[in-house]
Amino acid sequence: MGGKETEFVKGLWVCNGVVFALLLAGALIWGSKSSALGVAVGGLIALANFKLMQRAIVKTLRPHVRKGLAMSSMLLKYYLRFAATVLVLGVLVSQNMVEPVGLLLGLSVVVITITTWGVISVRKLG
Repeated sequence: MGGKETEFVKGLWVCNGVVFALLLAGALIWGSKSSALGVAVGGLIALANFKLMQRAIVKTLRPHVRKGLAMSSMLLKYYLRFAATVLVLGVLVSQNMVEPVGLLLGLSVVVITITTWGVISVRKLG
């Protein structure tokens, strides 16, 4: 990745960290322990999946990689990771290990970050 892309990704990760910390702090202050645990677990799952996807995309877009094979491999890994995530989430919720609302909020860390990042970028342009 070039300079601008690297800075963008670093900024996105800082924003992810800030959003995660704010959501977790809010859950610790105003929510139950189960809710805070849900936010923590959901946020960590979302951030781990985001990081793994980032690595897979960068690896796939390298110039010397055969695109068809690399894309197939990336998609297979994506679906396997998705299935594993669904399985883990199913166990967490079905066994009442975490509060579903807290878990959903934690899983939303990356979505909140990208949405906020987009709104800020549009405001800067306009």
